[in-house]
Amino acid sequence: MDNLASIIGWLICLSIGGPLALLGFFHFVFPKTAWSVYRGWGRLWKADPHEIAPDYNAGAAMRGVGIACGLGGLVICAIPKLLGL
Repeated sequence: MDNLASIIGWLICLSIGGPLALLGFFHFVFPKTAWSVYRGWGRLWKADPHEIAPDYNAGAAMRGVGIACGLGGLVICAIPKLLGL
């Protein structure tokens, strides 16, 4: 039963933390591409972020999001190890 709990714990944490870390990596390495995706979503909803705040420093913001998501994902991936599973 302990092995089953360990496997389930690892799967849950990796299924959440892995994609979050990848999303953070994407935002950090490709900030312009990430910002263009957000602009595209904004145009779909008739709220283009560039029109709302044209002087917004999108590159720095996307890198900040990348750091936060990446570190959060890595921490989530490390939870089973920290719990000794």
